[in-house]
Amino acid sequence: MKKLITFSLMLILVAGGMAAADEYRWNAGLIIGGGNAGGDAMGGIGAEVTREFGDNLELGFTAYAQSEVDGAHKDASGHEYHLESGYSALLIKPKLRVNEWLEIGLPLETGNGLLQYRYTGEYREEVRWTEEILDRVNHSVYSAGIEPKLLLAGHGAVTIGFGYRGTGPLRTDLAESGELDGFWGRMGYSYRF
Repeated sequence: MKKLITFSLMLILVAGGMAAADEYRWNAGLIIGGGNAGGDAMGGIGAEVTREFGDNLELGFTAYAQSEVDGAHKDASGHEYHLESGYSALLIKPKLRVNEWLEIGLPLETGNGLLQYRYTGEYREEVRWTEEILDRVNHSVYSAGIEPKLLLAGHGAVTIGFGYRGTGPLRTDLAESGELDGFWGRMGYSYRF
């Protein structure tokens, strides 16, 4: 997977340098979102960088971190812990330009993520920082969705998206089946340059 991401980044940079110097081909965006992962509400924040290739395709990278909003679990001793997750992914976004101020994209993501379970509350303050994490596992991430983008005057753009995210197997006894799988929604602001 690391080789694929490295190769993709090199391809984007080379193709970006060879492409015509059209205006506003790069996009850098911040994302806030939420979702339903394994039945629990999740909140998150992320960033993405993309390069447009023609009028119907964007390629780039995205990074996203999320945490359970209110889901607290208890271990055998009664200490509370919660789930935190993050991932980085290659982003492929075919898109359709509806008019000069509206695009509809179909973001497809594939990458690697990290899932960890971490103590909360007073017990977390009592233990050493190396002991506050119960378990940590790596996993693969796959996501697909739909994302309308409103192009603002100047360099700005606002997006709102919906989709579904799935993961590969989570190799930990703390994770339930489909722990991170579920629907997501997000809003973002992009700067086009």
